[in-house]
Amino acid sequence: MEAAQIKDIDRLITKVKEIMKGPNRDLLRQFVDILYEHGKTEVDYDEEPLSPEELAAVQEAEEAIRRGDKEYFTPWEDVKKELGL
Repeated sequence: MEAAQIKDIDRLITKVKEIMKGPNRDLLRQFVDILYEHGKTEVDYDEEPLSPEELAAVQEAEEAIRRGDKEYFTPWEDVKKELGL
């Protein structure tokens, strides 16, 4: 394992420890469980490059995020408020 990877892991562990002290610990635990289970399953990934239409859609989404366009996306903070989280 490279030194950069070890630093990333150490930073992540530090963040996880802090989150586990707060009100989002159950959410983090659920998220980690989902990621862990997903990683254990065999998933077929599409290895083909994006089509021009797909690439345009990704670029449009990224631009909407930069603009903070609430018509295109609902910010996570707003979703949490709606769900009472």
